[in-house]
Amino acid sequence: MEKKQPTKSKGFLRKLGVFGFDEVEPLILAALVSEDPILLIGEAGTGKTFLLNSISEAMRLEHRHYNASLISFDDLIGFPAPDADGNSIRFLQTPATVWGAQSVLVDELSRCKPESQNKFFSIVHERKIQGIALEKLTYRWAAMNPFQMNGDDDHYEGSQALDQALADRFAFIIEVPDWPDLKKDEQLGVIDPAGENALSNDNGGLYDFVYKLKPVFEEAIQNPDKRTVNYVRLVTSFLHEAGMRISPRRARLLARNITAVACVVQELKGELDEKQLMSLFKLTLTWSVPHRAYREQVAQHQIDTAHAEAARLVLAGDEAQSWVAEFLKTEQVATCIDMLFEAQIDKDTKSIAVIQKMMRMDHESRAIFCFSAYPALSSQSMLTEDALSDMLKITSEIMEVNGELKWKEMVNQEIKSDKHPIWAECQKLINSFPKKNTLRKKRAKQLILYLLLKFETISDAATLEEELNICFDKVTRFLKEAKS
Repeated sequence: MEKKQPTKSKGFLRKLGVFGFDEVEPLILAALVSEDPILLIGEAGTGKTFLLNSISEAMRLEHRHYNASLISFDDLIGFPAPDADGNSIRFLQTPATVWGAQSVLVDELSRCKPESQNKFFSIVHERKIQGIALEKLTYRWAAMNPFQMNGDDDHYEGSQALDQALADRFAFIIEVPDWPDLKKDEQLGVIDPAGENALSNDNGGLYDFVYKLKPVFEEAIQNPDKRTVNYVRLVTSFLHEAGMRISPRRARLLARNITAVACVVQELKGELDEKQLMSLFKLTLTWSVPHRAYREQVAQHQIDTAHAEAARLVLAGDEAQSWVAEFLKTEQVATCIDMLFEAQIDKDTKSIAVIQKMMRMDHESRAIFCFSAYPALSSQSMLTEDALSDMLKITSEIMEVNGELKWKEMVNQEIKSDKHPIWAECQKLINSFPKKNTLRKKRAKQLILYLLLKFETISDAATLEEELNICFDKVTRFLKEAKS
């Protein structure tokens, strides 16, 4: 197969007279290809509006530029008026209304109150307004000043954090570089007076590039790169563990972002090696985190750490290591059992993971895990002797429990009660099961008595029993499938 040659055209934004965006240019190009929304955050005069307006000119778009702090709803939709038949309403359009727009820039988004931000929510997320589809609208962009104080002279009055739901709808949330962040040639390009009010015309270069890649991107998201999917899954979990929640929607957006950026970079530079791919993942993750729009500080070291761990597991190409990392971070016992039964991973790797997992589990989860999973794992020889031995110790202790729990509560040397306060409630739970569930009742009794005898207390008998029952159901289904 002939090796793909990189596109010769580079620096699309510089050709439009836009400087300072070299590092994030692949992200901006990717958003043009994917048609996903962009939010730019930066100090006053850093070129946010100029960048997006210039792109609209170069892309030959019917563009609308709104100031969110000043605009009224009527400015967006026009004035309502009854149709001639008097049975419906139409909107009197003006050159400023949104109906015919192909691209929209909502400027000063952080200067309007949350209830006003909702006016733009459906436009950004659904390309609708008042439930009516904006048929021509392709690109939704926004810009805002920082809402925190960066010093005595850098306080933006009225700029406030975005609503989190609105922030989560932007695919890329990019902080725009200020003067000290620009290289010398970028500074010279910015201050060139000939750039003021100049039309952005690159003879169709940006337009041709974007529309060439759109079908490439659409094909790529239908057949996503396995490394991208695994990376997003892992890095999302690692960020959660670090206290930086990434919504399921954001995880999907991150996968789209990486796919789009990869299409752009591969078109510009050709096939990427492992190091380049790792850098692409990190760049995309950094500017796909929505927290920048509603947190005063975003800990970059948390992003860097999560990326490094996820990239190490994925880009090393070691499927086993990736599986172990996910297994160890999984909290639900039933999910751990699913992973053990379903994964095509060698016995030694599974066994090491089980031993490590048991050390990390609390005593209740460990008891449920061993009691429900040991028989199947042992009969199917799915683990090594060391791992099975560790599980057997706990399983045997549970299985050996028999009889009733006796209890004496003494007050002034007299027996006040002979009923264990926790066990009495647990018995009510067990007795509430239908008579036909004899096995379930027996398992619940064994587990609860084991925990009370060994640890003297339990967290929530009903929740523990339900999880135990789910785990046994999973094991039973697995054994039936193994026999068939």
